[in-house]
Amino acid sequence: MPDASASNHYNALKAQIGELLAEGRRQAAKSVNTILVQTYWRIGHHIVEFEQQGQDRAEYGVALIDRLACDLTLHCLDN
Repeated sequence: MPDASASNHYNALKAQIGELLAEGRRQAAKSVNTILVQTYWRIGHHIVEFEQQGQDRAEYGVALIDRLACDLTLHCLDN
């Protein structure tokens, strides 16, 4: 029969490892989200730069966004 002290010690170890895994997952998700936000901001910056072509303002056309959306999806890449 297992010793109660050994069982409690094991349960504490298991809980600590579970907390470490959960914290690691939270930190990984936060890092990924930060990188994605930065990436999307940079994409938007590139689109604005392209549309403005050095001007202070741009005449935004839906055609550019629609074309990019199509070209960057797998459905359109197959065509």
